[in-house]
Amino acid sequence: MVLFFNGVKLAKNADTLSGGVNLLVNTDQMTQFNNLGNKGDSIGYSIDDKARYADDLNAKEIKTNVFHAFGSTLKKAPVALAQDVYLPAGTWTLSFFGRNNGNKSSNDTLKTNTVSLFSDWSDSHDNAPLGTSDLMDNVWKLHKITFTTNQGFLHRNIRILNNTDNGIAGGSLYFANFKLEAGSQATTYCPSYQDILAEIKAIKTTMGGNS
Repeated sequence: MVLFFNGVKLAKNADTLSGGVNLLVNTDQMTQFNNLGNKGDSIGYSIDDKARYADDLNAKEIKTNVFHAFGSTLKKAPVALAQDVYLPAGTWTLSFFGRNNGNKSSNDTLKTNTVSLFSDWSDSHDNAPLGTSDLMDNVWKLHKITFTTNQGFLHRNIRILNNTDNGIAGGSLYFANFKLEAGSQATTYCPSYQDILAEIKAIKTTMGGNS
């Protein structure tokens, strides 16, 4: 299904109503996302236009900007999602498109890694993750973290990282298409309804309509 507003096609929201509802905002531009202030030699992050990765295998599946985290260790390359999310009791899935920068043809033993999902719930539960992903390698693929909550909780300081001092394959991790939804399945990426409504409002303002 394609959304239209005053005859204008919201092309990047074409699949908004397919699959589950994305509970995360700002996953397209990632303007508030960060690396929790980690700094130092070869440590940092950038938020890149997907066009930079157009020559990568499976690049056509990248629908958003790309969060590039780099660091000396996995612990130093987190992704902070910069938002709070209330989750009732139930099963939830965080999915993302991602890869590392490893070289499968080398003798480097750091070819794969996982990442885990943390929030302030983790901070009060011995730093236990809400869940952990499948293995990432150097090819863009869909990955997911499925977890269960036993009671409603407002999750703050939501971040994704591998909380170890292991090195990073090729020194970099890349993430796109973040989606948090109800259930155990990772469905097609779409932005949140809040982002869609904000875009409609912006278009309406540009066209001289009322807010």
